[in-house]
Amino acid sequence: MSPAQPRLRTSSDLIPSHITTRSELNEWEAANILKAVKFYLTEKRTFDIDIAWLKKLHEEMFDETWKWAGKFRQINYNLGIDWHNINEQMKALADDIAYWKAGTSNLNVFEQSVRIHHRLVKIHPFVNGNGRQARLASDIFLFNNDFKLPNWPSEALLEASNIRKTYVAALQEADKGNYKPLETFTADLIS
Repeated sequence: MSPAQPRLRTSSDLIPSHITTRSELNEWEAANILKAVKFYLTEKRTFDIDIAWLKKLHEEMFDETWKWAGKFRQINYNLGIDWHNINEQMKALADDIAYWKAGTSNLNVFEQSVRIHHRLVKIHPFVNGNGRQARLASDIFLFNNDFKLPNWPSEALLEASNIRKTYVAALQEADKGNYKPLETFTADLIS
């Protein structure tokens, strides 16, 4: 191991025992996530976006990496809502998505996808991987509704960068009810 590569803190929840550095973990997670991406973004699939499916998606993204994949967190962090409210807020999100699907919303599909993305990040239901799960869930929603997908700069969103700062600022504006910056950020990533 080179001195420039930080060691990974040991975690009893990490499934592969050979991983010792953050870069090894990032690679492993990326390969795990890629399987879910290939499954959901190569052909349309019929399912309801409900609590069970949102948990399943997270599990499919991280099932070879973390023992807690697909399980709601049971602790509070400096991000996300109080963990006691996760089920209630996830149910509210699923109900909103069903309402939008019924065609009774004045939001277009792109605006709906941005709200799905934001709400999942804001709820922060899992121990980790919430942003990645939120982006993939919103991409699946767009894909199943015949919309072009954003090309997320994955590495730049994981590390301290100007792109991450802009992204976080857009999410914070959405927390205040102003979705325009997040819509613009996302739209700019669609080619």
